[in-house]
Amino acid sequence: MNVPISANPVFNPGVYSSIVPALPDYSTALALALKSAHAAVAARQPRERPLRRALGAHLAEDIVADRDQPPFDRSIMDGYALRASEAAPGARMRITGETPAGAPAAAAIGPGQAIRIATGAPLPPGADAVIRHEWTDRGEPVVTLSPERPIRPGDCVHPRGVDARSGDVVLPRGLTISPHHVAIGAAMGRTSARVRGGRPGVFVLTSGDEIVPPETPGAELLPHQVRSSNGAMLEAMVPIMGADLIELEHIADDAELTRNAVATALGACDVLVTIGGVSAGERDHFPGAFEAADVEVSLQGAAIQPGRPILVGRVRGGSALVVALPGNPVSALVTAHLFLWPVLRILAGLGEALPWRRLQLAETVRPNPRRQAFRPGVLEATGRVRIPNWEGSGDLVHTVPTVGLAALPVSDEPLEPSAAIEFLPWAWEVGRPGAQ
Repeated sequence: MNVPISANPVFNPGVYSSIVPALPDYSTALALALKSAHAAVAARQPRERPLRRALGAHLAEDIVADRDQPPFDRSIMDGYALRASEAAPGARMRITGETPAGAPAAAAIGPGQAIRIATGAPLPPGADAVIRHEWTDRGEPVVTLSPERPIRPGDCVHPRGVDARSGDVVLPRGLTISPHHVAIGAAMGRTSARVRGGRPGVFVLTSGDEIVPPETPGAELLPHQVRSSNGAMLEAMVPIMGADLIELEHIADDAELTRNAVATALGACDVLVTIGGVSAGERDHFPGAFEAADVEVSLQGAAIQPGRPILVGRVRGGSALVVALPGNPVSALVTAHLFLWPVLRILAGLGEALPWRRLQLAETVRPNPRRQAFRPGVLEATGRVRIPNWEGSGDLVHTVPTVGLAALPVSDEPLEPSAAIEFLPWAWEVGRPGAQ
């Protein structure tokens, strides 16, 4: 179903009555969307990423030690560095200096000498052991060793190169990156590396001349203007869905600006998420911008409510994806969960499955007879789902108490209390303590 954008009737004005029968149901629509996601994974090339932002990704190169680890004989205790051969129980040693952590090694010690040393500090030449403070009398300038503590070479010393030698591979190609690997990379002077997979990078573009920044004071807000709620929602949602937000940008309803913004974003991200401007209106410029960017569309519209004008595609031959969400806030919320979330999971290597649950309705609900309805729902104390009244897909306020989406079957008949439905928790509800 890789068709030109203009070929689908969802983008042709004046044919609304013929749209619904031509559109795929949710299951089919999701399969078409995920086709693009899997193709993007296959086309992805290794890329340089900060290791701290590449958790779950696979190293595409070996990371080697750039010097011995540790790079010097290091004390692992606060105490006195000395020669083990002279450290007989009860021996007296003259203190000739001190080496705190972060200081270079002290001058070489001679016979009968010791230096005070801190944990992490380098041993001076001539020393081969450290005795703990508590095993001495801590005398000055002569320290007496415990008569009950024999000292052996290497005691309380982390020898140079015992962890890794310069040039050793410490993080091999193919390794799945975890936080402790980030620490090892940092110790080797590597804060970034070439990786495959991992958390995808998302660029969000919102559009609309009526949209103003959310911090706009009410006194400055014109009657025809609305604050940008969708952008704020996606900014908060994307990291929860397992991706990194690269940038959030708003553009005016201008064809050239939209083409330029789309081209720039697709070159900087794994997934371009657009909000609004994707239907059939004269000022809906995203479809034309996608066509100009050679986006191959796999899904263009779905027989669902809300969220009919959903679009998913991939740059032809490349790995950058487009997920175009409708502009109404509830539609954006719903389609982000139904389509964007599984796409991001595939790119992150987590699999496409979402945590749907089979629950029962708490009260009678009238479904949509032509399209599958997805309605925000509240979980009652009984574990049943109650669907609040709403005023359409622009009514985000009614979602305040909700914790997920109820999938209602297409039916002319009302669904009675106790009817079984599928329920998808909001992404931020998954794993939350106390969530049902």
